[in-house]
Amino acid sequence: MTTSIVDHTPLLCEQQELRQITGDTLRPGGLTLTRRAMRFCGLPARSKILDVGCGYGQTMALLAAQFDMAPTGLDPAESMLRQAADLCPDFPLLQATAAAIPVQNDFFAALISECVLSLTDNMQASLKEMWRVLAPGGKLVLTDIYARQENSLPGVQQSEIRSCFDGALPLDAIKAYLRAAGFTILLIEDHTAMLRQLAGQIIFTYGSLAAFWQLFMGAEKAACTCSSLATSKPGYYLLIAEKE
Repeated sequence: MTTSIVDHTPLLCEQQELRQITGDTLRPGGLTLTRRAMRFCGLPARSKILDVGCGYGQTMALLAAQFDMAPTGLDPAESMLRQAADLCPDFPLLQATAAAIPVQNDFFAALISECVLSLTDNMQASLKEMWRVLAPGGKLVLTDIYARQENSLPGVQQSEIRSCFDGALPLDAIKAYLRAAGFTILLIEDHTAMLRQLAGQIIFTYGSLAAFWQLFMGAEKAACTCSSLATSKPGYYLLIAEKE
């Protein structure tokens, strides 16, 4: 579940230390919200779905096996796509970013993007590109981190590893971007409890959040990151929108 970045800063989602906690979904709650979203959308069997930031292919496998969908995966990371191909050998995989999807207009019945939008270089451009490849009436499913307090994540943004916290925005800003791109919002749910659960799992495994962040940066920056996150109290959301 990676996407375009503007520098060569390592991505947290590509680190084995996180994968040890989350498994191959690389996000809070695993596949729980994926199932919730698919039941809400009620798509016909064999609908074409693009998984933007497919990572290791866990969502694609779920879409095919449990919902009889026809998924396509997109990710810029070749290493992740290789593993996704092993798990989902019968479905297309594209090496690309959310801002440049190599697919014709109006092609997919749905797009799903889990903990990816906050990693994009340009959220508005990525949403417009998602709108372009969705068929009219197509559904966009997003799960991601959001900022419950605006402009409160500078300590995270200055860290030595890139994560979803870096691009987290207030929900009002995310909704404004979606509407500007041509989407109608159908559902928003707060699932911050899943983020807290992940934090608890990290503490259980590594002893503290600071010890976890110190795996990727010095002690001083790890402390700054923890302080910033404690102040900002980031949240986690599920959002489903429709192409107008």
